[in-house]
Amino acid sequence: MGLVRTILVLVILLILTHVALMYAGVGQGTNVLTNAVYSLGTLLESPAAFLLQSITVLQNYLDPSSFYVVAISAAALYFIIYLLLGVGRRA
Repeated sequence: MGLVRTILVLVILLILTHVALMYAGVGQGTNVLTNAVYSLGTLLESPAAFLLQSITVLQNYLDPSSFYVVAISAAALYFIIYLLLGVGRRA
């Protein structure tokens, strides 16, 4: 279980790095590392984009076409999964 939680933390950090690169204005083709972060970020944020577009109640509050909404929602969803995997675990 610890390995899955570690992978989720790395996924969250990758998404937040993707947000930081977009905010800083670093282009996707700057180097190989930024290209990998952009590609993996887009791939890992796609489930959140699908959920935001399919749940119509959320569209009243959140704009599903905004990059920052999708990215922060994806990070939040992965964080919730991370917390749920730790529930009931004995010390």
